Amino acid sequence: MSKSLQQRLLDAVVQHFPKRVAAIEALSNLLGVGRDGIYRRMRGDTILSPKEVEVIALTFHVSLDDLIFGQSDTVIFSFNGFDESTRSFIDYLERFESELSRASSMGDGHFYYASVELPLFQSCFFKELICFKLYIWGLTVLGYEALQDRPFSFELLPVPLLATIQRIQELYVNVPSTELWGRNVVDNTLNQIEYHFSSGHFRSPDDALLLCEKLTELTFHMQSMASVGKKFLPDQKPDQVNNARFSLYYNEMIYTSNTILAVLPKRKMLFTSLSNPHFLKSDDERLCDYMEEWFRNVTSKSSALSLQSERQRQGFFNHLRKRIEITQRRIEVLQEH
Repeated sequence: MSKSLQQRLLDAVVQHFPKRVAAIEALSNLLGVGRDGIYRRMRGDTILSPKEVEVIALTFHVSLDDLIFGQSDTVIFSFNGFDESTRSFIDYLERFESELSRASSMGDGHFYYASVELPLFQSCFFKELICFKLYIWGLTVLGYEALQDRPFSFELLPVPLLATIQRIQELYVNVPSTELWGRNVVDNTLNQIEYHFSSGHFRSPDDALLLCEKLTELTFHMQSMASVGKKFLPDQKPDQVNNARFSLYYNEMIYTSNTILAVLPKRKMLFTSLSNPHFLKSDDERLCDYMEEWFRNVTSKSSALSLQSERQRQGFFNHLRKRIEITQRRIEVLQEH
């Protein structure tokens, strides 16, 4: 017997939580009824009112269209750019950490990540890089007034934010991931460094060269992670930790937005950038299944850079370091003049 719309709606809500009891508690608070009342609704003994259906669907971003028609091409997304409470570096990274922590809390999972530029996770490995990335976003897309007409310096990174960055690192290295990079993955960051140096936006011109040095250090660290197929922090040695698996692939022909697919035991979530660093999020089952198959197809046609792929890995990371070296030389020439 097929499930009723009410049962399918409540089942969809349960998928948002690591345990059923947590979903019951959330629904009880949302509808203002006791837990027994929620169980009666789940069994179908009590029918949800139209208002309750509306509130549940809106709160948990469940597409009624999808539940009713099944094959509709309508997909529901949430967009974090509408939230104007994100007015500082701390606000932004704490929200990012919250999303990552929520996914990690749902048990053993796997992340798929396709990136056309340096991922935020890897930027967090070096505080200088994440500081510069936040400065760029705060100055442009996020529009933080405090950064307008203010030159870049590493002092812009508030001390309390270091703890958040550390937590993001630890969450990342403990979740297995399959990542897809292109040969231009560092180009956007290099272009930003060179542009802001040429425009006089560095309080200390030497900081531009330091960013290039840290970017080079990051390439060596990512190469080390790929060589052992395991994640670890820059101050760790791979044989000293038992962190998550890391699979890295390279494909020159695939161009896409920065996209993360979290495949969890009871749920899948898709994040894709829109006006980066803002992102769209969806847990639409058909869309997530489609993207999981997309990742499988693309990685099967890509060059593996992890574990035994020594030749391809060395060539790929040498190319990245060559790109960084070219930018360093241009900055040095500009500095001399």
